Amino acid sequence: MNIIDIGLYIAYLAFFIAIAALILFPVISLVKGNIKNARTSLIGIVALIGIVLIAYLASPADQGLFYEKMSIGPGASKLIGAGLVTTYIIIAGLVVITFYSVVVKWFK
Repeated sequence: MNIIDIGLYIAYLAFFIAIAALILFPVISLVKGNIKNARTSLIGIVALIGIVLIAYLASPADQGLFYEKMSIGPGASKLIGAGLVTTYIIIAGLVVITFYSVVVKWFK
């Protein structure tokens, strides 16, 4: 086991802890009776799932020379494409939100 493997395992652990927190905290908030905060968190989770689903459906299962060389199948290729498209959609949304907030501040 080398240092890269250890780093990957730490990244996987952090990823799964973040996913668990993303799911668990709205449920805890809902149980405690803070429905308004739980509702906004659940809306965010549903929106993120929707973006990932749209990205997965939109990404092609390309098979090219690079994919064959790296032994990447059509399913993995589709997941890689979905991850990239999801990233692009989220970055584009953040850019739009940033410009919107700047323009709104100019007119206030």
